[in-house]
Amino acid sequence: MTYSAGNSIQASDYNTFATAALGMNQIFADLYPGATTLPNAGYGYGQTPALTSVSIGNNVTAAQWTALFQTIRKSGTHQGTVVVPPLPVADPVIGDTVTAYNTPSTLATLITLLGTNRFNLAIGQSFMAGGTPYPQTSGVWTNSLTWTIRVDLGTWDSARYFFNTGSFLGLNGSYSPVVTPEDAQWQSMFTTMSPLKFSANATAPASGSGGTAIGFYQLTTSFQPVYFKSYGAGGYYNASYIQVDAKLAAAAGTNGQIDFRVLLVDNDSSLPKDPKNGITTYRIDNTRASGGNVAWPGTVTTSLPVFISS
Repeated sequence: MTYSAGNSIQASDYNTFATAALGMNQIFADLYPGATTLPNAGYGYGQTPALTSVSIGNNVTAAQWTALFQTIRKSGTHQGTVVVPPLPVADPVIGDTVTAYNTPSTLATLITLLGTNRFNLAIGQSFMAGGTPYPQTSGVWTNSLTWTIRVDLGTWDSARYFFNTGSFLGLNGSYSPVVTPEDAQWQSMFTTMSPLKFSANATAPASGSGGTAIGFYQLTTSFQPVYFKSYGAGGYYNASYIQVDAKLAAAAGTNGQIDFRVLLVDNDSSLPKDPKNGITTYRIDNTRASGGNVAWPGTVTTSLPVFISS
């Protein structure tokens, strides 16, 4: 590389930082549209305009260098990554050629860090949309209750951009009122779990254990558990549990639909089992990238749930 402090920036330098693999385009735009497997699928915010390559032998203009700086700033702000060293406060005058402001290794290290942190979403850059609570309409269940709900993020790439930007789905359950000790058990289990954060490469409850290293990119077209938690507090209800399964609605690359199956099982060791008379609800929220830095422009829709109770 010819890149060195004080020298003119050549096309090969700029292209390495901007449009080559592991450059800013891979993070901010998308070098791998339609990718279905990691690591390529896990890159790309889907933002435009994308940076363009410069022909070899040409100097880089101030406009092109400014565009690279702006992409770095926006990605850092979106992630909450501190940009070190700081980029120049004032961008070069548009139309002039520019000279390098630091060493290539320092700038390359910064871009590598932005790639490492690409799934991060700063709180101030996010927006939380609440889902519609879905009541268990039959009113009473005894042995088990299952919901099946579909979330549609649009196209496959739209779903990729949703999770790549650090956006996530929040699965929330509730049970009320509390009249019996068993009512309290189910309310406690939902409180511990909710919101269950389903993200790019993991599923994590609000507190406690039960989560997995399965997220969007680990899904197949068959249901697999992404969360399992038994009551585990002793007594008759110790073995009762909540399990959440997830799968792609169609083969990877087809669409952005994800199916969730929520299973509540009463393993009360004292018989007969008591009917659950409280209102059991479930909903799916989403927290997504927003604002002027990296905004996911899509929409999230959920189907009406299918209930099976016994």
